[in-house]
Amino acid sequence: MKAGFVLSTPPILAPIHPPLATRRGGPTVPPVPDPSRTGARTLFASPRFSLAAETFATDDGPVERPVIHHPGAVAVIAQPDPASIVLVRQYRYPIRRWTLEIPAGTRVPGEPAEATAHRELREEAGYAAARLDEVVRFFPAVGVSDEELIVYRAFALSEVPPAPEHGELVAREVVRLADLPRLVREGLVCDAKTLIACTLLGIDPYRS
Repeated sequence: MKAGFVLSTPPILAPIHPPLATRRGGPTVPPVPDPSRTGARTLFASPRFSLAAETFATDDGPVERPVIHHPGAVAVIAQPDPASIVLVRQYRYPIRRWTLEIPAGTRVPGEPAEATAHRELREEAGYAAARLDEVVRFFPAVGVSDEELIVYRAFALSEVPPAPEHGELVAREVVRLADLPRLVREGLVCDAKTLIACTLLGIDPYRS
């Protein structure tokens, strides 16, 4: 992720995502009227995210919730050959341990998501892709954050020099797909996006 900006709280009443009624295949009648956001106080702001205390008007009366506002993230499924996948061994400061994950990174406001995915694949894993196809989008922590993560699949890989950022302790590892269940059981593969990638590749990470 590129630094140099501070993420602020979205303006009051600005819709973040389309309502349920406009989403194809989703429910068209919510069980109760949508709450309306009536106020927000920024409690913390950083280059990665901001934390706000937000108030909502609901049928139950006023409600306050802590909300993490995040510019979104991307992740990339990259396979040098059909039997392997590119992972990065990375030290994760919040949990104070090393993990194995698919390459990923936080979006910079104004940067197209696909451009972020290309950049993160180069910087973290030392690969360039001729093409990226979007596979799925999901909300990793929908109860506390508006972060949306977009997963891409990379095609026609070529090696390039990696360029991790300052403090980003990361190294590429090409892992056999057959080894993923063992790595899950050992706790090295433990994050949601990589577990989802296993499923998208048709791998049951919990098989014996």
